[in-house]
Amino acid sequence: MSQSKVWLITGASRGLGFDMAKIALKAGHKVLACYRNKRPQDTPKWDELEALGGIWTQLDVSSDDAESKVKALVSEHGQIDVLVNNAGYAILGSVEDVPLDKVQAIFNTNLLGTLRTIKGVLPSMRERKTGTIVNISSSNAFDPVPALGIYNATKFAMEGYTETLQAEVAAFGVRVLLVEPGSTATEFASETGTGIRVEPSKAYQEGLVKQVSDFLSSEQYASMGASSITVAERIVEAIDGTGSMAGKEIGLRLPLGKDTGAGLGKKATVYTDLANLRDVWGSI
Repeated sequence: MSQSKVWLITGASRGLGFDMAKIALKAGHKVLACYRNKRPQDTPKWDELEALGGIWTQLDVSSDDAESKVKALVSEHGQIDVLVNNAGYAILGSVEDVPLDKVQAIFNTNLLGTLRTIKGVLPSMRERKTGTIVNISSSNAFDPVPALGIYNATKFAMEGYTETLQAEVAAFGVRVLLVEPGSTATEFASETGTGIRVEPSKAYQEGLVKQVSDFLSSEQYASMGASSITVAERIVEAIDGTGSMAGKEIGLRLPLGKDTGAGLGKKATVYTDLANLRDVWGSI
């Protein structure tokens, strides 16, 4: 068992966030499990986490006061050793159809929300010269899917600043981990969960966008994904250096899921092809 640490996990009231909280608690950690606005409706989940020692904490990462609330949690609990930025949601719809106000809203949560919490924990981590920041991205960041263009964009943006963050905070002893899960059995894109589906305009009522949207919001898709519990276990093990991750050198990125392999292969081919265009980029 690794040394007990204080974890703060956003978006912990359901899905992957809840499973990570539960597994981290069973690994001996103290966990602040964040929910957005209201007490989770599934009372057994609430009770289950509390029975394991979890502390439910209200935190809306899209709110302007999220940074100050996280700083208050650092003061209240003495430290935050591991921040897991898990809160987020998906929008299903073509790039053309998604209204700009919905684009702004999802960026406010999926991107700016992670920056608010990082700004909340980083001063303390720098001062103590220790800490781990985990950003939950997606395999869509290297293998984008039609009908998820705006969601994909939030993850591309997250990956961009996370690469930079890693370089900036390494000298302070702070570790940064970018988790890239593939299909996972959660309500990620379902309207019964946190997903939003935009009504398609006439041009997109048939064809690829509708087909992908229907599939991603179906029970069939949810049942095909990797077990959320297993994905959560791998993340906790990668952070702690235990279990299947013991002795492994985990760098910035942690891709998870058998379906991520095809996407990684396609991206590798893209960069190989670009590297082979030496007569083009080398001509400048």
